[in-house]
Amino acid sequence: MLIRFVVENFLSFKDETEFNMLADNFRIHPHHLYKAKSLKILKGSVIYGANGAGKSNLIKSVGFFQNLVSTGKLSASVNPKKFKLDPGNAGKPVNFEIEFYFKRKIYHYGVQLNDRTVENEWLYISGVTTADKMIFERKTLENGKSKIKFNAKFLKTPKDKLLVQLLEQQLLQHDELLLNKYNILKQIDISNVRFWIKKNLKIIYHKSKFIGLVPFLSDSKVKHFTNNLLQSMQVGANGLDILNIPFDSFFGIDDEEFKLNLQNDLNENKKEIIFTRNDEYFVATKEDKKYFVKKIVAEHINKNKEKINFDLTEESDGTRRLLDFIPAFYQILNEDVTFFIDEIDQSIHPALLYELAKKIMNEPRTKGQLIFTTHESNLLDLNIFRQDEIWFAEKNDEGATELYSLSEFRPRPDLDLRKGYLKGRFGAIPFTGDLKNLDWNDAKKTRV
Repeated sequence: MLIRFVVENFLSFKDETEFNMLADNFRIHPHHLYKAKSLKILKGSVIYGANGAGKSNLIKSVGFFQNLVSTGKLSASVNPKKFKLDPGNAGKPVNFEIEFYFKRKIYHYGVQLNDRTVENEWLYISGVTTADKMIFERKTLENGKSKIKFNAKFLKTPKDKLLVQLLEQQLLQHDELLLNKYNILKQIDISNVRFWIKKNLKIIYHKSKFIGLVPFLSDSKVKHFTNNLLQSMQVGANGLDILNIPFDSFFGIDDEEFKLNLQNDLNENKKEIIFTRNDEYFVATKEDKKYFVKKIVAEHINKNKEKINFDLTEESDGTRRLLDFIPAFYQILNEDVTFFIDEIDQSIHPALLYELAKKIMNEPRTKGQLIFTTHESNLLDLNIFRQDEIWFAEKNDEGATELYSLSEFRPRPDLDLRKGYLKGRFGAIPFTGDLKNLDWNDAKKTRV
């Protein structure tokens, strides 16, 4: 689970800026806490801020960092993504750090980037109450070669020392992460860090679409969870089902070439192929030498209590957006994952979003973490979130994003947080003074 993420000189983050999931000394919602060694980690967080304040930039920073670890190298110069409002930042490096708890260890991994070079990279096991344990430190020299320092326990044999020399002189490129050499290093902590960042850290952007709904619903437990949630949310659809449609019934004459290509791919031992039509995702499969298209339909109940199937394209934007989130909610409840969701309120009714957030945060069996950005002030409710789970993003006088938690204000438990936020008590809302003085009629007269 995530403990903290630090970003510097990237997008709207000028100076070192930290977002963390560390619990403060509040007694409210004790079931929101996970234990990581001697630390108490939060299960959720909501991030507020005006348009352009940098909420989404935090998500983009996490996404860039995750992609870097997943691919193992810089595919392009990082310079265009540096903080642009201060010319002095152009020559400074971009910094990312992450700390998380995984397999009974607290890992602290960081990387420093400049242009297309990984200038510094390091990995520690955090001791919290004891000294940190260094796994490796890596520095790229002016000649493009690396200087690597490993924990002494790794350098047990002459073969280990030779491998380090090869990495320094030949194998590790200036634009490549040492973390990417996990397959030849065969060091469990390095593999653990790469695995968690790549697999357990998950991001849903405001335009993301979940394309794996068919495989997801093929699990009976998942389907039961999904249909129960849809029924409890009362969005109209009573549940989802998967239809098996023969190729010849699904594809028309104009699709003949596409159909043949799918059949050829399936004949090459591909079990499933996901494809899209009219903003809807389908899965092509081969079963007993026959070809089928698996299609998700929404079940509705008519006045005669009969089930009527609807295409997902016939559902509301809110229902379809909810379907993008349901797999995330299921994983958060059942797995040790950390989800970042940008603009969770997009197309979802405030009352529905309120109930969803409350349901997840109040579930005592939750295993993962939910972190999301929103403008929806109804979620500023201490019946859902703790004070330390509510964060704000705001631009300072230099145009740089700053992040801070509600716990810094120490609000009373009986305070109406929503009213306080909308009145600007905690910052992070648009300044509307100019709009109040705007003469709409005069603006119409001067329009060209």
